[in-house]
Amino acid sequence: LSKKSIDLLILSHPDPDHFTAFPEILRRFKVGALLLPAIRNNEEPFQVLLAIAQEQGIPLVAANPERDIDLNDGVVLDILWPPHPAPLIGDNDASIVLRASFGTGSVLFTGDLGVQGEATLLATGVDVSAQVLKVGHHGSRFSSSDAFLTAVSPRLAVISVGKDNHYGHPNPETLQRLTTAGIPVRTTAEEGDIVLIF
Repeated sequence: LSKKSIDLLILSHPDPDHFTAFPEILRRFKVGALLLPAIRNNEEPFQVLLAIAQEQGIPLVAANPERDIDLNDGVVLDILWPPHPAPLIGDNDASIVLRASFGTGSVLFTGDLGVQGEATLLATGVDVSAQVLKVGHHGSRFSSSDAFLTAVSPRLAVISVGKDNHYGHPNPETLQRLTTAGIPVRTTAEEGDIVLIF
């Protein structure tokens, strides 16, 4: 039997909670390429991930805002952040931020970007508007500032978060900011997989 395929596997940043399952994904699926952030991690789990990708001949692509990625099926990934090379900032604020556009739809993915990273991104003047916002850092209180929510102006916010997690994500303050901005919220903790149809 042939393996199912993934055109592009994206690692927003090298925190373990964002790539622990990647080695298994690389083993089970035919992955066309692995998009990596400009910031790297020298710890063993991340190095194991890179080794598996190289063993399987999976191209490693460095995220670079100077070039978009066209997936050839009407989907274009516009990498907005971080600049290349990445500034000396923490892992979370060096998360890849990208907008996926397809037809009339758009989704902004923010990794674990926090309010400081949001402010720095907005200061570049780049357009971050999107119909759907994947809320940064699992809805922590350190993400989704009022200014960022205004700039994105999404019709829907999606929070990827585990049920009953010990961090208390999503944070009530973040949920209140989203509610005050009039943005409907859906979470994976409550619904599991969330499928968007445009």
